[in-house]
Amino acid sequence: MIFRALALGTALSALALGSAQAQTVGSDEPYTGPNGLYLRAEGGLSFPNDMKGSGSGPNNTTFNFGSREDSGFTGGGAAGWKFGQLRVELGLDFSGYDVSSINVNNDGGLGARLGGASLTGANRNGTGSVNIVSGMVNGFWDLRTGTPFVPYVGIGVGMASASLDNFTVNGRPLTNSSDVVFAYQPIVGVRYHITDAMAVGLEYRYFATVAPTFKDASGASFKGRIENHNVLANFSYFFGTPAKRMPETPVAQINPAAGPASQPAPPFAIVPTRQSFIVYFDFNKATLSAQGTKIADQAVAAFKQTNANHIEIAGFTDASGASGYDEALSRRRAEAVRDYLVGHGVPMNDMDVSWHGKETPRVQTPNGAREAQNRRVEIIIP
Repeated sequence: MIFRALALGTALSALALGSAQAQTVGSDEPYTGPNGLYLRAEGGLSFPNDMKGSGSGPNNTTFNFGSREDSGFTGGGAAGWKFGQLRVELGLDFSGYDVSSINVNNDGGLGARLGGASLTGANRNGTGSVNIVSGMVNGFWDLRTGTPFVPYVGIGVGMASASLDNFTVNGRPLTNSSDVVFAYQPIVGVRYHITDAMAVGLEYRYFATVAPTFKDASGASFKGRIENHNVLANFSYFFGTPAKRMPETPVAQINPAAGPASQPAPPFAIVPTRQSFIVYFDFNKATLSAQGTKIADQAVAAFKQTNANHIEIAGFTDASGASGYDEALSRRRAEAVRDYLVGHGVPMNDMDVSWHGKETPRVQTPNGAREAQNRRVEIIIP
């Protein structure tokens, strides 16, 4: 079973790395959340696999208990740090469930040693609870979708304290014991960014340990692996959200004749009093088109020819989306242009980058309307 879980974790990690390698370096970077510190709270359901306990000697008790019907709770939290698509965190979680039946396959003389009859038999009115406290180091790879939805895969390793509390069969004690062992958990999930700083998510974890060593009521040792399927909802808060910066001077308004929304956006416009360039984007996209790349190249050339030491980049959207989504989209557009300019020799420190969503359109439209001239990034060289 341990090899199956490790194989699952390896496959999930390979999937994430393959997705990352398929993306073009230096291209638009769809949003996966701000870098830096984040905190997460989580809670959900835990579904155990059947556990089999067995001793090493001929007189030791062997039994099994727990099933998917014995579902319980799981909850906890984590503190982590985000580096682009990579996240690393420390997590602390609690889980537990009550046992509805204990099947004693061979009591190994335990019943007699406790002064009674044999405990062997199926569903012998068993009771008890399993409680687990785990401290894990988790690593994740966030996948880019260009939307507020961020799927991710990961794997965690750490230590777990597993307790079999007050196990009885027909009212007679079976075990009350605990052990601390190595644990691991392959993870898949998805989160949705409500804002830059706040996100909600849903996650699946296959949580397992190496076999802990417990003691039965007579003091004899036995082992039994812990394996749970955990489904959790979570809430994350990212502290690394950058402050939104506004341009030092207002962006010049340019008023070419507006064509129908379905027509291609005009390539660019230049204000004579100061150099101004406009890069247009396709609907719901934050990737530079071939025409947009040409305009960005013109801005780079103008910046170098004039020996300028300041450049303003402002991102916008049309009115077709929700305010939170449009603001995130305008940010991705502004950062795509910024990254292109940096890659072609414009110093990052000379840039003033801002994003404004749909609140500052070039062409006034009703809320919800698509308009090609509003899906833009304006580049200003004062």
